[in-house]
Amino acid sequence: DILHELKNKSYANLFYKYVEKDVNNKVIKNPMDLFTINLKLKNNQYTSLEEFEKDIRLIFCNCYTYNNIESEVYSSGKTLECIFNKKWNE
Repeated sequence: DILHELKNKSYANLFYKYVEKDVNNKVIKNPMDLFTINLKLKNNQYTSLEEFEKDIRLIFCNCYTYNNIESEVYSSGKTLECIFNKKWNE
């Protein structure tokens, strides 16, 4: 339900598929995206809710590491994270 809600936001497409060439000098050691999370869900690769949450939060962490605070992507990450936090705490 949470993943579905996140994916349906217009700005979520920024986080749908990780593209390595976008990462110039900044190193993202553990890339993560909504596509990968969706695949892991479909293949029953999560053994706990904590693993799922960790992957979702990794998307946001990578977003803040790579993007400048005044960028549209950073702002979209913050918005998406707020939606996730609200849903996660319900």
